[in-house]
Amino acid sequence: MDEELQKIGSRVKAARLAKHMTQQQLAEAADISVSFLSNIENGRQSMNLRALIAISAALDVSADSLLNDIPRNATIISEEINKEIASFTLKEQEAVLQIVQVIKQTKKERGGTQDQ
Repeated sequence: MDEELQKIGSRVKAARLAKHMTQQQLAEAADISVSFLSNIENGRQSMNLRALIAISAALDVSADSLLNDIPRNATIISEEINKEIASFTLKEQEAVLQIVQVIKQTKKERGGTQDQ
């Protein structure tokens, strides 16, 4: 088996599990067969461009993140936080803001730096 196909398959599977999706659900959303998806996730088969685009769209992740092992950066993390918080009520968003402010203040009091 091709090592790169295994890595890509692992990233597809990890993204699917992070979205709490079954193979059946992802296959339906991407309009591919479950067996094809299983082969991709297990590194037994490569995917064409159409499948890559459909899978990344169904998982709401970039195709680049499926193809490459990219460390998450501050921009990606901020986008993920914003997506999560967008579904909260205003009261819940205010509570999250207060929590963040407490963490920031605690870190400041302990002498922490900004970029740790």
